[in-house]
Amino acid sequence: MPEIIGDLTFPPMLRGIMAPDPRAAAIAQARAGCDGGLICWRGGDALEVGLVLAPDVTLSRAIQMLPLSAMALRDALGAIGPPELPIHLTWDGRILLNGAEAGRSRIIASAGQEDAVPDWIVNHLIFRFLPVDDGMDVTALWSEGGGDVTPEDLLESWSRHLLHRLSEWDDGPESLHVDLTGCSWERESKDAAFIGLDESFGRLRRDGDATTMDPLTDLLETP
Repeated sequence: MPEIIGDLTFPPMLRGIMAPDPRAAAIAQARAGCDGGLICWRGGDALEVGLVLAPDVTLSRAIQMLPLSAMALRDALGAIGPPELPIHLTWDGRILLNGAEAGRSRIIASAGQEDAVPDWIVNHLIFRFLPVDDGMDVTALWSEGGGDVTPEDLLESWSRHLLHRLSEWDDGPESLHVDLTGCSWERESKDAAFIGLDESFGRLRRDGDATTMDPLTDLLETP
């Protein structure tokens, strides 16, 4: 059965608690040994989420939760956000509306080797609703015609799409790879150095006459 928290409904396997600092709260809960599926969150000027996950795969594969979470947010915006709003994702986890950054997905993990199963990982996701005065390269949902959408609306939609993406990913990363390639900002903006993504979501780029692969684990953050 879905879990109802206040006026919010989360799908099975996920549950939520409000926290003033979702990243710190999620890391603390993970270190204390909580079960995976806990969403620490706050609303207001932005939707900020710290999602605790307890992977049963190695860190080199678990890091794929970074693009998976961002793609789930893109799915959620496509379902409840302004129609025909261009939403793109970058390899390093940024979420762009009309070519300007509105949010970001990050992964924090317990210490360990890339070929070992981590004790826990936390997905830190933030997406702005109110604009910040940081220049032309940043934006927010309410600046892009999404004034009818609240952080709570987006949280519920994201959680549902996240569970769907996780179910697909359990069967293999191919669907995520295809969709991520299709909404890649590097491809849309015709980044001359960008070649594409390898099968593990590493970034392939031209470096002079050579091709360089940046592994997704380069984006891993520590507590």
